Amino acid sequence: MASLSPAQRRAIDLAKEGLVVAAEELLRDAGVAPGRDFGHSQLRNLVAVATETESPAVVLNFIRYQMGRDDKHRNWSQGPESQRLGDRFIAALHKEGGAVATALAKVPELEGNAIVQQLARMELIRYFLGFATRYMKYLELQAGPARKGGGR
Repeated sequence: MASLSPAQRRAIDLAKEGLVVAAEELLRDAGVAPGRDFGHSQLRNLVAVATETESPAVVLNFIRYQMGRDDKHRNWSQGPESQRLGDRFIAALHKEGGAVATALAKVPELEGNAIVQQLARMELIRYFLGFATRYMKYLELQAGPARKGGGR
C-alpha cells in the first residue's frame, strides 16, 4: 500500500503555515458573517466528509451539493456569481494556484505516482479545512453571543 515518505510528510508539515493564512483569507475575503446561515457546523460537516474519503472529488462534490441546495444564497452559495463561498473553497482546494495546489507543489517526489499524490492532496485538503473551521469558530466569538431566535 502506498504511503507518504518522511520527506513528503515534512513538506506537508511545513506547508501548514501557508494553509492557515489561505484559509483565514478565504473566509475574510468572502465576507463570511457568522450567525446568519453559514457557520462552524457547515465547515465541520465538510471536514467530516474529507475525513471519510481519500478522494478530492468526493469533497468537491459535497461542496457543489451544498451550493445547489442553498436556495436562499446565504450559505455555500452566498456571494456574487463566480465568487460564491463554495466556488472559493473549490478554487482553494482544487484549482491551479489555489492553496492546496501551491502546497502540493512543494511536496517532493510526487511526479509519476498518482496514488501518493492523491494521498498528499487529501492530507493538505484536510488541514486546510480544519484551519478554516477553527478560524470560523474565532469569527463566531468576534461576532458576539447569539441573540434569542437564532440571530446575532
